[in-house]
Amino acid sequence: MKKSLPRKHHPKFANDIRILPTRNLQRLALQKITDVSNGSLTGIPLEDHPAVGDLSDCRKIYFDERDDIAPRYRLVYRLLPNEVEAVCVEAITVGERNALQVYVEAARRLGRLVNEE
Repeated sequence: MKKSLPRKHHPKFANDIRILPTRNLQRLALQKITDVSNGSLTGIPLEDHPAVGDLSDCRKIYFDERDDIAPRYRLVYRLLPNEVEAVCVEAITVGERNALQVYVEAARRLGRLVNEE
């Protein structure tokens, strides 16, 4: 049996969870990061985006409580210290897909936001 990785989160991640509009979305987001830590889910790799910043060590997961529409929410996480030698899953941010806002917030939290003044 594969060992689960411990989870940690950015200090503002708990507030991200709290402001999701429904309890079901809150539970789904927490379940997604749990699924990552136990190895049953792997997100899609992010890249170094010119408008956002370098998130190439991060991954994203799409989710929603509705199945009849495209997923409206994104969860951004990374494996620490890296994907090859991962010993921990870090949840960075979660929120509604609103242009690139969830990725901008992830880059900001990691100190990588392009053109941050």
